[in-house]
Amino acid sequence: MRATPEGHPELAVAWALYALAPEEAAEFSEHLPECSACRTIVAETEDVGALLATAVPEEEPPPALRDRILAAAADDSEASSLSSSDSDAASSTVVPLRPRWVRRAVAGVALAAAVALVVVIGGLVNANRDLARERDTAAAQAAQSRQVVELVDAASRTPHTVLATPQGGFVGLVVDRGAGPEFLATGLPANAADQTYVLWGLEGGRPVGLGTFDMSGSAPVASSVPSTGTGGRYAGFAVSLEPGRAVPAAPTQIVASGQLAG
Repeated sequence: MRATPEGHPELAVAWALYALAPEEAAEFSEHLPECSACRTIVAETEDVGALLATAVPEEEPPPALRDRILAAAADDSEASSLSSSDSDAASSTVVPLRPRWVRRAVAGVALAAAVALVVVIGGLVNANRDLARERDTAAAQAAQSRQVVELVDAASRTPHTVLATPQGGFVGLVVDRGAGPEFLATGLPANAADQTYVLWGLEGGRPVGLGTFDMSGSAPVASSVPSTGTGGRYAGFAVSLEPGRAVPAAPTQIVASGQLAG
């Protein structure tokens, strides 16, 4: 049995459910340490099994069930006593308790159940991954929203720069709360994959590249950049759209700018 990137899902699930024949279980046990895909499937099967074990509330069996079990046990005991008295006569016609076709049928049912469980586990795992991605996305969006609110609030109390296009359109602001510039960009067109926006600080009339950022749509972008100016303050800020993905020596195309106020 070779290790593959996809593993052997049916065998892995059946092994986790103790549904393999002894010789198959022994062979798979030797294969498992060298196949990471099968180990992942086994772990996911065990996790789902643990969840399923607690998914249904415990129910008290009906009182009549105990009586039926005891009655069936008494019948079996009586049948065993009768058969033991005739054991010599029947020894030549004893039928194996689990003939081969029964073992095959049980193995087939177990394999079918394993295949079905592979589908269920795959769906649950994918659903959990989708939920985790959605949760992470929502958390990132919530954190971004909090940062936007904090920057807008800080702009009313601390020195800040309003970034505007040459036509006077508002596209963002820069706030310095003492730990370096923090900027909010909004309303800028999405840049291409081979372009980037660059934030510049104006220091002594000279632009200093502070960092790059991307715009992918109408959602605002909020971030912070290290301060390289004396005292951590700049006379103003500007945004340029640059070819490539790095900060150039000087801005190419200024799209917004503003002076420090407050």
